[in-house]
Amino acid sequence: MMNKIIKDYSKSFLNHGDSPKSVMWPKGRQEERFKALLRFVAKENHFSILDYGCGLAHLVEYLEKNFKKYDYTGCDIVDDFIKHNSSKFKQCTFFNSINQKIKLNYDCTVVSGAFNLLYSEDEVEHKKIVYDTIKMLFRHTNKILSINFMTDQVDFQSSNAYHQNVKDLYDFCFENITRRLNIDQTYMPYEFTITLFCNQEIQIPINTYTI
Repeated sequence: MMNKIIKDYSKSFLNHGDSPKSVMWPKGRQEERFKALLRFVAKENHFSILDYGCGLAHLVEYLEKNFKKYDYTGCDIVDDFIKHNSSKFKQCTFFNSINQKIKLNYDCTVVSGAFNLLYSEDEVEHKKIVYDTIKMLFRHTNKILSINFMTDQVDFQSSNAYHQNVKDLYDFCFENITRRLNIDQTYMPYEFTITLFCNQEIQIPINTYTI
């Protein structure tokens, strides 16, 4: 399945070039996803960011318009994307996440649609891969991990797509990763973003989380 995904993306890139169509996102919605993924990132502070499943790194252009100081790293499984991105965004770092494991920690990690195509013909196996990957990414994150999913509350699902149940994901993250999290279902009807916060320190005696 993974080899098929790589071939499909490479073919799409060959047909559509540097376009949201190449990463199989409908045109005009990426900015809304990016806004939700980075909702809790302070615009005035310097931060490092890992874009996991970066595709054609369109997030860089959003960062350039909306944030002052950042160090961007993108990883993907499609070599054609990595080569294109490295040439276009010379100030950023890119690597193939199949050939190279994540070694560093980042202030912010984002995943925009990387889990939407099934990695296995068995959806249960795909879900296990997704949940294991979330735990791995959280270990390499210093502040926030934000992930975009398609919800399972839809009228239609294609055979190769993964639609995540919101409650199941919430329960998993709350019980296994962090009790401090946010789910945003306000920006699109069939997608949502979950943000996991690394800092769970509570300010006593007022009983609020620290910033």
